[in-house]
Amino acid sequence: MKGCRKNNVRRIVLGGLLTMVVLVLAFAGRTILFKNNLPAALMQGVPLAPPEAGRLQPLPSFTSGAAFSRSLTPSQAAAQTTAKTAIRAEAAVKSGAAVSKAPAKPRLPAQTKQKIVYLTFDDGPSKITPKVLDILRQQGVKATFFVLGEQAKLRPELIRAIWEQGHAIGNHTYNHNYHDLYSRFTEFWSQIKQTEEIVRNITGVRPQLVRAPGGTFGHFDKTYFQLLAQAGYSVMDWTVDSGDSRRKGVPAKDIVQESVADMTAPRVILLLHDGGGHEQSTKALPEIIKRYKAAGYAFGVLDGEVQPVQFRVSASAAGAGHARPSKAWIAANIIPNRELFTPGKALALEVGLLETKLLPGEYTISEGQYKVPLRAAVERLGGKVSWEVSSRSGRVVWNGRTILADAAHQQLTVTDGDGRQQVRSADVQLIGSSLWVSLRGLLDAAGHPPLAAAVTAEERRVKTL
Repeated sequence: MKGCRKNNVRRIVLGGLLTMVVLVLAFAGRTILFKNNLPAALMQGVPLAPPEAGRLQPLPSFTSGAAFSRSLTPSQAAAQTTAKTAIRAEAAVKSGAAVSKAPAKPRLPAQTKQKIVYLTFDDGPSKITPKVLDILRQQGVKATFFVLGEQAKLRPELIRAIWEQGHAIGNHTYNHNYHDLYSRFTEFWSQIKQTEEIVRNITGVRPQLVRAPGGTFGHFDKTYFQLLAQAGYSVMDWTVDSGDSRRKGVPAKDIVQESVADMTAPRVILLLHDGGGHEQSTKALPEIIKRYKAAGYAFGVLDGEVQPVQFRVSASAAGAGHARPSKAWIAANIIPNRELFTPGKALALEVGLLETKLLPGEYTISEGQYKVPLRAAVERLGGKVSWEVSSRSGRVVWNGRTILADAAHQQLTVTDGDGRQQVRSADVQLIGSSLWVSLRGLLDAAGHPPLAAAVTAEERRVKTL
C-alpha cells in the first residue's frame, strides 16, 4: 500500500517537471524569435537619437524588450516596423488569419493651401464707416482700412473703433491731393508722417502699411518705391478693383460683379472704399463676403509681413523728372525712420509727474547727447508747439515758460512767467520740416533739469526734476 502511494507521488512530481520543461522551451523559442527581429541598435544596447528639445512626444506603442527612444532615424524606424510585422505575422499564422507581405501605407490627407482674401477700404473714416464695421462684425470678418489723416483727425472715435475691433489700419496720406502728392517725394513723405502721427496718437501704434491715392501706377517712380521701402514702409496696391470709385453712384450689383469676377486666385486684395458717397459699397458688402465664403476663401488682415502687391512703374511716371531728395535729407529722414519698425530700445522720459516714450527712430544719440524732435517731445509731455513763420523758429509753451527754438542762430530764447528773458546757446537743427533739439538743452530751458539717466536691457530712461 505504501509502495503504491510512493509511486503515485513520483508520477505526479515527474509530470509536473515535464510540464515545466515544455513551458520553458516554448517561452525560449518565442524569445529567440523576438530577439532575432529586433533592430540591431537595440540588440547591442546602442542608444537611439534623443527626443527633439522643447517638444512633447507621444509615448511609443511598442515598448517590449530594451527601452525605445522617442525619436527614431528612418533606418531605425524601418527596423522597428520589421520587428512589429514579424511578431504580428507569427500571431496571425497561429490564429489562421491571412498575412500581407508588407504593412499597408497610411493614407495622408491631401495638402490644400487655403485661399485668402483681404478686404481693404480706402478714403475713410466717414459717416458710412460705422455701417461697414457693423457688417464686418456680423459676418465675423476682419479687414484693412487705409485712412486719410484729415478724416482721422476729424473722427478719432472711428479710428479707435476700427482698431479695437481687430482690423488693420494703413496710411493713405493726409489729403489725397494728387497734385501735391505726386509733384515731389518730400510732399508725399510729409503727408505720410502727418497721418502716421495722428493715427499713433489715437491707437498708440504707427501704421507701417502705405497705399498711394489712386494706386502707384502712373504716380510712383523708382524714387518713391525705393525711399519708402528704405524707410521701413510696406507699399500695398491691390489685385482686384471693385470699381466702386470709377464714377459717382456705381450700383451695388455692379460692385459685387466686379469684386467676385475671378474666384480662382489663391490670394485676393480687394479694393473698396468707405469714404463719403460710397453707400453703395456698403450695400454690396454682405453679398461680396457671402460669395467669397462660398468659394472657400478665408479673410485676412494686411500687415508688414504680407508680401506687397505693387504696380509697375509707368513710362509717364518714370519720365516725369521728379527731383530726388538730397543725400543729407535722406540721411536725416529716411534712414532713422526704419528704426521705428525694427526692435530697439525706447527712450523713456520721466518729467515731473508725466512720462512718455520715444521709440527708436524718434530720437538720436550724437556725441553722447540725446537729440529729439521738438514737437513730439514737448506735446507728449503736455506742452504746445507752434511754428513762427517770420523767424523760422519753433515756439514752445510749456511749464509756465515760452521758449523760442531758433535753428538759424543755434539758440533757445526763454521767457519766464514774469516776462524775464534769457538767451541760451543750443543745438537746434531744422531737418526736413521738423526741428530737432538737444534733449538736455530743452529740459533745462523748460525748468526740468535732468537728474538721472540710465540704460537697461529694455529701455533708455531720463528722469528730471
